[in-house]
Amino acid sequence: MAMPSLPKIWDTFPELNPPLQNVLIEMSESWRIGFSEIDNAIRSQASAGKLVRPALTLLFSELTDAPYNQKAIVLGASIELLHLATLIHDDIIDESKLRRGQDSIQAHFGKDTAVYAGDYLLTGMLSLLNDADNIQANKLALESLRNILFGELTQKHNRYLTDTSFDNYLTQITGKTAALFKLSVLFGATSSDGVSSQLLDVVGKLGENLGIAFQLLDDYLDFESITEQLSLGKPAGQDIRNGIYTAPILFALENPDINAELKELLALRDGITDDQLVHIHNVVLESDAMSRLNSLLAEYSQELDDLLNKLPNNALRQKLSHLATLLLNRKN
Repeated sequence: MAMPSLPKIWDTFPELNPPLQNVLIEMSESWRIGFSEIDNAIRSQASAGKLVRPALTLLFSELTDAPYNQKAIVLGASIELLHLATLIHDDIIDESKLRRGQDSIQAHFGKDTAVYAGDYLLTGMLSLLNDADNIQANKLALESLRNILFGELTQKHNRYLTDTSFDNYLTQITGKTAALFKLSVLFGATSSDGVSSQLLDVVGKLGENLGIAFQLLDDYLDFESITEQLSLGKPAGQDIRNGIYTAPILFALENPDINAELKELLALRDGITDDQLVHIHNVVLESDAMSRLNSLLAEYSQELDDLLNKLPNNALRQKLSHLATLLLNRKN
């Protein structure tokens, strides 16, 4: 069998290449259902990811007495299947046409196929969890699934609410993006023996911190690119039209000078025109919203550095610091 290729981000982590390739093999062997449309739909998304979450699982297995062990590989595959399932289901709920720069499954294959594909990926994730035979991992996965669902329900509750607090939004993304990052690092740290409960607490906080920072940067980049995407004829601002208000909008709404104008525009919901979307974009950019978000990202980056310094493995600290730099300084 030819070794699957890996995303370019891992070129500077040569020690991760063999175990990440094994993660891809475990994934591919777990989701082929035998219905070509479902298989093709899953393949279209599975081949486009950066594999950040399984890579984190593998890296944090370096804290154990058996780095890159087989359970870490299997758990890494399971976390990526869970991630893919949540993306597919998110796109159905949000009616997103694009995912990772190409047609989303629900847009290309239809919502019924997307539901089946997401559900089947969840069965693959559970099957891999069973193969890992790790009671602690099972408990962590159950907690994470609950948090992800709570995050989704919080997002549903917050739709079109222009008076929701930023703290409430943090609860939302802690239950969504951050929950998966936290599970990824804890999967690695519990894949074998050698990690104390005190260190596990640090690891969990580190994963959650990285996940929140990752999402806040996504918020920044997505909002910043609205006018560019529209000029290229690409869909943009769908979250705003769907009433999913991220950090830039929420910070701008706290500004009394533009609050009323923004609320009036946001009240148009999916009737917001492209021109009005550009106006929303400009109003937010002219406020202090983006600078506040930049400052918050710097705070999370500093907290991440502090948590990294609590890890006992210096080589791992250096790798994670390099990875955090790549993830939190990306342009898309």
